[in-house]
Amino acid sequence: MNPNWFETFFSGLALDMWRRAIPPEQTAREAAFLMERLNLQPGMQALDVPCGNGRLAIELITRGVGLTGIDISADFLEEARTRAPQAEWVRADMRDLPWRGRFDAAYCWGNSFAYFEHNESRRFLRAVASALKPGGRFILESGAVAESLLPVLKPERTLKIGDIDFHSRNTYVAPESRMDITYSFSRGGDCEVKSIHQWVHSAAEILRMLRDAGLEARNCYGDVDGTPFALGSPHLIVSCSVV
Repeated sequence: MNPNWFETFFSGLALDMWRRAIPPEQTAREAAFLMERLNLQPGMQALDVPCGNGRLAIELITRGVGLTGIDISADFLEEARTRAPQAEWVRADMRDLPWRGRFDAAYCWGNSFAYFEHNESRRFLRAVASALKPGGRFILESGAVAESLLPVLKPERTLKIGDIDFHSRNTYVAPESRMDITYSFSRGGDCEVKSIHQWVHSAAEILRMLRDAGLEARNCYGDVDGTPFALGSPHLIVSCSVV
């Protein structure tokens, strides 16, 4: 098992697929949710961690928010810099944030939180809490939550996204609460096969980790429409603040 698979995963066909996977309308809805739930106002400073190619960060910039994005993928960051050179884009491990008390708000969107086992997840949350100003707000979103993922988990999935054929094969390692996943991407004569690991936390476990890091949960949503989180919700979105 390679615990640091994410250091090399985000390149090539995988990036091309992720660029096509989420329509602009969804990005706009998610950005509107972040603006409202983080109480963001023009001129405030927010941290997107990890930011990927800046999909959400750039949408928030258009709404007047100052953005810093951190990611480990050089390819993603180069794309983000090209699209929004006015923002601060930093290549680094999301567990090692260099700032102290700098940001009004931060968010972790996508399944990135599931990249790490328990102790490393706690390390990441402590780093986020330290980077926020007193009373700063944080939103954590993940679809790799037990109550969301396990009821609908399938061993295999096949999709076609644009001109890319995508296939995933999942093995759930119950004693570790971990998914071992093999992704295949193909386009024309090109094919890439990549293996990853995602840890599956329960909602209660995530809330405990947030609290231990000094982040008090205020609300738990199951989607950006504000639906309360429940068994079978598509993902968990926790809104919290520094205590």
